[in-house]
Amino acid sequence: MGKTARLRRVFPWLLAALLLAMVSGYYALTEPVTYMKRVAPDSSITRNPYSAAQQWLAQRGQPSKRILSAAALFPLPDTRTTLVIDKHRGMLTSNQVNALLEWVQDGGKLVVEARPLPGILDTSDASASDWQDNDPLLFALGITVWDSPVPSDAGQEDAIRDLLMALPTFVDSPLQYCLHSDNKALREDCARLACDAPPEPTPLTLHVSDNEPDRRVQLFSDYVIWHDSWDEEEGNAPHLEWPVEITGYADNDYGSQLVQLSLGSGQISVLTDLSLWSSERLLYFDHAWLLAWLTGAEPVWFVRSVAMPPLAQWLWLKAPALAFALLILLVLWLWHRIPRQGPRQQAREESRRDYLKHLHASGYFQWRTNQQMALLAELRKQAEQQLLRFHHQRNKALALAAKALSVPVKELDAALQSQADTRDRFTQQVSLLQSLKNCRH
Repeated sequence: MGKTARLRRVFPWLLAALLLAMVSGYYALTEPVTYMKRVAPDSSITRNPYSAAQQWLAQRGQPSKRILSAAALFPLPDTRTTLVIDKHRGMLTSNQVNALLEWVQDGGKLVVEARPLPGILDTSDASASDWQDNDPLLFALGITVWDSPVPSDAGQEDAIRDLLMALPTFVDSPLQYCLHSDNKALREDCARLACDAPPEPTPLTLHVSDNEPDRRVQLFSDYVIWHDSWDEEEGNAPHLEWPVEITGYADNDYGSQLVQLSLGSGQISVLTDLSLWSSERLLYFDHAWLLAWLTGAEPVWFVRSVAMPPLAQWLWLKAPALAFALLILLVLWLWHRIPRQGPRQQAREESRRDYLKHLHASGYFQWRTNQQMALLAELRKQAEQQLLRFHHQRNKALALAAKALSVPVKELDAALQSQADTRDRFTQQVSLLQSLKNCRH
């Protein structure tokens, strides 16, 4: 008994020591591992290419928002707000163009993505009216957009196509055959053409003034900007509807892709591509610095569509009578389609405890709500079972049952399958089905 008592006193300490040893061994033999789990971004971020730029501006204390219609843009905000308008702005009217440029002249800042001519028009053959119809906002400032002399990567695509066409025709997967070929030179050429990333566009050097250092930006564009004032060097008169002057530009060996103009007390910055401020490219080169330099410390509006508001808003603005008529028509259609169970009646004072009255009221309710088939379902089932006793073939069974009941075959068949259109016809069907159910042959 003494050993047992001592063991009972020592056992809790042994158990605690064992647990302590296990915990110490666990932390001694293991180490914490941190891993990153990829989570899909919210749909509001994927739909907004400038979500990262807007968050970065918010950290700087600059409010920003997206504008998706002309009704949200006009009337224009105060001149402290910077407008960033992309090439999907639609066709601006002359009044909208004048309003925007007068707003800039009063001190506003405008950043515009240049819009090239459509593919069906050649820049060398385009007339002044073609340039104006394509982009009336920038044409009034003397800005035109031309194809860049940058060599395209079409040669690389043709090389891949020629390489795959040269492979044997019996190969199911030419690319896999090429990459795993025993021919080292062929395998290297295939890997170089198919796997190497395409070359990045050449970065642009931004020139603003003698006191500012040159900055570098990268625009993914196949176009360059030309200003009509540069035609003076060739003796041509520039086309300028507004008195603008060039204060800055960004170019590389192929031409300018960013031009900054001053107009009155404001400025206009024209770029061939606004994707440098997208969520994927904002952090590269001096893209964030350029956004801060162009917008200062004031609010920023990212404008996508100017010409066309949303359909519902456009209908309400342009045709309120039509919109109101469509709304009334929708209400009437819903009123017609929603099932109604009849008018509400005041409850009678006399008691309704008669079972036959309840049964009659229930049957009449189902009749009014087109539920005749439900009323006859069970009776028809019993009549069909009785019909099978005449003959296993339905046609012969109908003939024998009709003869036994002294009724036409068509009338008996209609009572078993069709729906009555009048109350008298419904009563006849019930009577005939009852006779068939009770018929003995």
